[in-house]
Order: sequence, then C-alpha cells, then structure tokens
Amino acid sequence: MTAKIPNFAHGTYAGFGVYVSFICVRYFEMSPYYGFPASFLLGGLMGIFLYKIVVSTLRRMGGGAIVLTISTIAIQIFMAQFQHIFAYWTRVTYGLMSYGFLLKKEDFKIFGFQGIFPVSLFLVITISLGLRWMLTKTKFGIAMKASAEDPELSQVLGINIEKIQVASWFITGGMACLAGALLPMWFMGSPGAGARLLTSCMAGSLLGGLNNIYGAIIGGFTIGIVEIILTAQGMKTFGLWVGEYRPIIPMLATIAILLIEPSGVTGWWARWRVGGGYERLMTRLGRSKEE
Repeated sequence: MTAKIPNFAHGTYAGFGVYVSFICVRYFEMSPYYGFPASFLLGGLMGIFLYKIVVSTLRRMGGGAIVLTISTIAIQIFMAQFQHIFAYWTRVTYGLMSYGFLLKKEDFKIFGFQGIFPVSLFLVITISLGLRWMLTKTKFGIAMKASAEDPELSQVLGINIEKIQVASWFITGGMACLAGALLPMWFMGSPGAGARLLTSCMAGSLLGGLNNIYGAIIGGFTIGIVEIILTAQGMKTFGLWVGEYRPIIPMLATIAILLIEPSGVTGWWARWRVGGGYERLMTRLGRSKEE
C-alpha cells in the first residue's frame, strides 16, 4: 500500500530465507532457529537495496505503476537464478544436498509435536500484534499509514516520504525472508520453494482483504487448510499424482474471490456492519438471551 505496486519478488525473498536456514544447519551445524533473525535482517536489507537501486531509480526516470510492477517481476527472475547458482555451487563444491532438502530432523519436539508449529504460531501472533501496535500507537506508524493513503498531502504536512518507503521495504522484505526460513522445517527446500508460495500468498491476502493485517491471517490459514485437505483427499481418492496439482487450488480460489468478493472477508464484514447486519445480530442474540 505504501509503494502503490504489488511486489512479485516477495516469494523469491522467501527463497533466500530457505537457504539461510540451510546454511545454519549444513555449514555451521547450528539450529535452524538461529537463522530466523538473520533471515529477517537479510530480507530487510535486500528490500532496501532493491528499492534504492531499482524502484527509486525508475520512479525518478518517470516510470509508472506498470513499469514498476514489471520491474519486480524482473527482480524475481534475477533473484531466483541467483539461488539456483548458489544451490548448484554448494552441491558441486561441498557435496551437500542443496535441492529438495528437509530440516525436520534438526527441529526440537514439544509434547510430541514438531517445534516449528508453536514457533510459527507465536511468530504470526507476535508480528501481527507488533505491526498493529506500530501502525496505530506510534507516530512513525501513523505517518506510514498517512503516506500510504495520501503521499502528496503527507509530504506537505512534513512527513519524510522517502524514509517511510525505505522502512516499508525493509519490514516487508524482512517478513518475507523470515517466512522462507520456516519453510524447510516442514516442506522441501529448493531454489523455487519461496516463489511457488506466491500464488497461495496472493489468494490468502485477497481472501482476508489487502488492507487488513488480521484479515491476512484469516485468509492465509483458510487457504492453507483448504489446500492441505483437498490435496490429501484427492490423493486418497484418485492417487498420489493429484499432489502435483496442488498449486491449482489457490489459483481457483483467487479467481473465485475476485469474481464473488474482490475486497475479501474484511470488505464483506465492513459492508455488513454498515448495512446494519451487526446491530440486527446483536438484537437477536439479546432476545434469545432474554427468552
């Protein structure tokens, strides 16, 4: 919302996070969890670098939203190939399995469950509440929201738009890379692992609403659960070959959301409340309680 463009390179940011966890385990024989803060920092610095070198430069040259969006696709292609180069070099030089690797064995267990489950849930809750607090309770967060809504007016009021842009690219890049660091704890890690999640991320964001942090959580969990359940049921009914078509599920979900409710769950909820649906529901609940 701050940049006014969709960043299609976020999936590839996550790919770098995958290999940060890989390096921690295979290179330094450390727990992959040590790579989580390093992943966030790496992703944030990559975001700033790409903004300064590519996006900011194109804007100064007069590039519009379409040009900037295409530039993020070009960044995604370049970064994906860099990951392939690193994976190939690692395999040839050190003989390490850098394609299709899993880090489940390096995870700890709590009450019989893999540690990544409570850790990932904790991270989702903490980051979401932290972002909510920053955007609503701090001057910088309020300035960021104002810049996203009306950058020209915000600049007139004295807000440093360039500073806001840099912070935005740092935060989003860091979160994307951190998400990638979690992936090989449960899913196969490879140079394209992060990029393959982009469709699911877009479907989850659309379902939850593009301008709502909590909506993104609802959409993400919903799309993820639907993907897993439908794929597992399809494999059970028709055979293992159905698993190859799992990426079709978020694609179909994206099409359905855009056709039925483009603003997502939060947009529907807002219209429902404005239309008096919330008050009617509360009235019915009150009557039921009295009866």
